[in-house]
Amino acid sequence: MPSTRSLRGLHQVTCPACFGRLQDAVSLACGHTVCGLCLPPSTPMGAQLLCPLCQEEEEEDARAAMIPVPLGPLGETCCQEHGEKIYFFCETDAELLCVFCREGPSHQTHTVGFLDEAIQPYRERLKSRLKALSMERDKMEDLKCQEDQKLQVLLTQIESKKQQVEAAFERLQQELGDQRHLLLARLGELEQQIQKERNEYVTKISGEVDRLGAQVEELEEKCQQPARELFQDVRLNQSRYEVNTFVSPEAISSDLVKKIRNIHRKILALPEMMRTFSEHLIRHLETDAGSQ
Repeated sequence: MPSTRSLRGLHQVTCPACFGRLQDAVSLACGHTVCGLCLPPSTPMGAQLLCPLCQEEEEEDARAAMIPVPLGPLGETCCQEHGEKIYFFCETDAELLCVFCREGPSHQTHTVGFLDEAIQPYRERLKSRLKALSMERDKMEDLKCQEDQKLQVLLTQIESKKQQVEAAFERLQQELGDQRHLLLARLGELEQQIQKERNEYVTKISGEVDRLGAQVEELEEKCQQPARELFQDVRLNQSRYEVNTFVSPEAISSDLVKKIRNIHRKILALPEMMRTFSEHLIRHLETDAGSQ
């Protein structure tokens, strides 16, 4: 196969100084080939001329001795020594040869063949490597596509789980809200019933107090009467002033007491129930998270 030096010459259609296509190419004494326009402008007599690449100094007079390099048509490669198109390849020295190089004494005893034939094994190896790399690239692209689909499925599942969590907590919040309203409503009903029984009790007690008060006032007046009138009135109305046993009504009914005690027990257990539920929920979620 061609050596690095030979291959470098094979592809040199670009100026290493300006990186454009070689135009009016010249070869300097240092060995570099550049465009004529890339050289420094003419300097006074005796001044030093610098190579634009290696900055090697040359006499200004060397400008006239610079050798133009024939490049041939675009895409063709020419021998830098003879300016001829390259047709051959020396397998012994791994160098590219033009007709003059081929006939020169340096390669007379070497194995020399046509460049197109010599480069063919190299092309085949490149094609084989290209095929292998293409297959590997396709394989990696397929793997990437498969893994991307798996990741997309996981992302879709995560989004679905997020919606499930939102729905679950919304339902829980709704149920807790319903139970809260129900409990408050029951407390409101008990409050109204207590108020009703209180009013009834106050009404009964107040009526009895008023009745006894009237009797007290009446007896106080009787006590101020003369003995004859008082004696006669007592004989006629003795039973009227006898003390009757008053049965005091219950301030609150036993049925209402049961209802109050029952709801009191329910409310008393609420904090513990909420704490237990919260601990179970946290423990459940932390366990699931740790097992992933």
